Amino acid sequence: SGDTLPYSVEREIEDLAALIAAAGGSASVYGHSSGAALALEAAAKGLLVTRLLLHEPPYGGDDEESRRDARALAETVRTAIVEDRRADAIKAFMAASGMPPEMTEAPSHDPHMLALAPTMPYDFEVVGDTSRGGTVPVDLVRRIEMPTLVIAGGASPEFFRDTANRLVELLPNGTLTVLEGQDHGAPADVVAPVISEFLQEGA
Repeated sequence: SGDTLPYSVEREIEDLAALIAAAGGSASVYGHSSGAALALEAAAKGLLVTRLLLHEPPYGGDDEESRRDARALAETVRTAIVEDRRADAIKAFMAASGMPPEMTEAPSHDPHMLALAPTMPYDFEVVGDTSRGGTVPVDLVRRIEMPTLVIAGGASPEFFRDTANRLVELLPNGTLTVLEGQDHGAPADVVAPVISEFLQEGA
């Protein structure tokens, strides 16, 4: 669908539906970070997802402080993008994800990151930071009946594991896998065997 403004999560779901249709009408779906939140929403809204894998969707806590902080971060990043302060947006985003401030400098000058920066407000829309304050969408999660694997990193910030545990408690058919020693950027050669094993269970 391209980067058509104004941004809409529903168009993302329509794109995923088109891919599933092209793949034969049903598919297993893996999503990482905000992509996991998108996969969750798509599955809950009726796309023909046979098995679902959610790798560290970045939902926050239900308390008022967490909601307020999520909304504030979303607005900080949105404003920085509108004002074309992409480096500032990247620094704020990375710091909120648990990266030490001194480590945010390099990615804030990386050409690839700077090119992607205008899409960061889309991540906040997918996760619900502007609407719900970034909390777990409980009603949607409870609708997901297909086998679902939630993946978290043992070295990731604690809120990722808290969210993963909460999701597994809410999911009708959910299981949790913790990748010991891995953080939010776990490499493909670590994640792929976990995905493969879960998909083979349904083969």
